[in-house]
Amino acid sequence: MKGGNYGEKMTFNYFYGTEADLFSFYRIPKALFTDSYFKDLSSDAKILYGLMLDRMSLSIKNQWFDDKNRAYIYFSIEDIMELLNCGRNKAIKSMRELDDETGIGLIEKRRQGFGKVNVIYVKTFMPEKTDEKRFDSDNRSEDYQAYENLVKETIDYESLEVTHHDDMRQVDEIVNLIVETVMCKNDKILIASNWYPASLVKKKFLMLTYSHIEYVLHCMSGNTTKVKNIKKYLLAALFNAPSTMNGYYQAEVNHDMPGLVR
Repeated sequence: MKGGNYGEKMTFNYFYGTEADLFSFYRIPKALFTDSYFKDLSSDAKILYGLMLDRMSLSIKNQWFDDKNRAYIYFSIEDIMELLNCGRNKAIKSMRELDDETGIGLIEKRRQGFGKVNVIYVKTFMPEKTDEKRFDSDNRSEDYQAYENLVKETIDYESLEVTHHDDMRQVDEIVNLIVETVMCKNDKILIASNWYPASLVKKKFLMLTYSHIEYVLHCMSGNTTKVKNIKKYLLAALFNAPSTMNGYYQAEVNHDMPGLVR
């Protein structure tokens, strides 16, 4: 059949308006196609990197961090063969292209022993010391967009749009603050007059969920005192949300239904 052997050919519809936003997509950084440093990287390797970035969001949700707070994934050769619909040799070649020992350095593998799947660290496509001539503001914007998409997925942004439609301005401010904090280059971050290791703050912020954001919104609406610095207030609320949320709601229950408290 002309155009490929697909059996009975399907008919696909057009996109209308903003319908494309309703679907899930794998994301491949634009820099892998536009920056000369990555020009020799094969298309299969670039696609594989996008698949690994997608797997990273799952690792963060599952709190897969090593003792240095670095997120990691598991991605076997069989996974690559299935997702890329390719043979074993091509799967191995694509992995080797990304590897820091045999290729460009976008991933780093840690062997766990015979018969076990390697731990893989997926590295950012932005170098540790940015060459401003090579990576322009468009690429930095792409990095920001990638983190923003990850944060929105983790906090279930679409559900917040439904349940907290009137609070979306505050939600967007919270998302921007989380992304800004995660992208911070400082070694330490100031939270409520205390300095914390940036790695700890970033880890906690990337683990925030729908419930945590809802809790922070609830705290903001229930606050009767004037907030002089909303950014500092939100930073502290987001940082402390995982450890204070349950106690806060329990206190609310105790206040509203004292008969349930023994």
